[in-house]
Amino acid sequence: MISYDLIQYFISKIPLMANFLIVGSWKERGRNYFHYSSPVPIPFRFAVSSGEYAVKRASQNGIAIEVYYHPTHHENVYHLIAEAKNTIAYCEENFGKYPFRSIRFAEISGFTEGFAATAYPAAVFMSEAMTFHADIRKERRRDVINELAGHELSHQWWGTAQIAPDDREGAAMLTETLAMYTELMLFKRAHGIEAVKKIVAMHQEIYERGKGYTTEEPLYKVKPGNVHISYNKGLVAMYQLYELIGEEKVNLALKQFIFRYSFPNYPPASIDLINEFLSVSDTSFHKQIKKIFMQ
Repeated sequence: MISYDLIQYFISKIPLMANFLIVGSWKERGRNYFHYSSPVPIPFRFAVSSGEYAVKRASQNGIAIEVYYHPTHHENVYHLIAEAKNTIAYCEENFGKYPFRSIRFAEISGFTEGFAATAYPAAVFMSEAMTFHADIRKERRRDVINELAGHELSHQWWGTAQIAPDDREGAAMLTETLAMYTELMLFKRAHGIEAVKKIVAMHQEIYERGKGYTTEEPLYKVKPGNVHISYNKGLVAMYQLYELIGEEKVNLALKQFIFRYSFPNYPPASIDLINEFLSVSDTSFHKQIKKIFMQ
């Protein structure tokens, strides 16, 4: 059991975090303080947001879904909830149980440049401009809500609460690359395989264009911060694996990977994931699988 002191003050006056046990609360110098304890072991990672939030609530498989948003930025809230439900359903079906009792999405200011969203245990913080107040009707080729919900919520399996690798070479393959894969599979369910091929081609093009000003390296040795590799090359690599052995076997390998290495078990390395892919594949594919991730 691991406990962390978390201070969270919402002007919306909602002090209880559904995923954590409240140990105590007090008021001092006009501020509200709360002491929470996590009911399950979690990596040390938390963030705080505050604001005059409106809240929409729903549930999926017994998991509470809560969206905290500016009262005038309501246009994409129901779409976000629908995509959250789809993501929870897909990830639980294929990778294992969601580890908490709820998931909360919180809007943060659009003044933060170059930022779309980020995930923490049982919470996802999403940009005002990219998610809540965006006019997604203008974008016919992409569904940014589908992409962001799938990607960030899947981090509850890959990188935020369950798979938590050390910050070393190859770590981003176990977090961002797997989130990109999950995002892609959810996109396939929503829009079909032909639309997926267009997304893969787009990321292939971004990857090829980026070679001139970034460091090229094998995916399993990707350095922290080299998002050109972990995101774009990673998505293309996972799609190649999907085409080679099929979604069912890819997901079986990922489910086994979580079972073996979920926090607080020993932090996995990228080669551990590759070994899981090899374990579910015919030996005739092993050389090609290693080439996809190790060259």
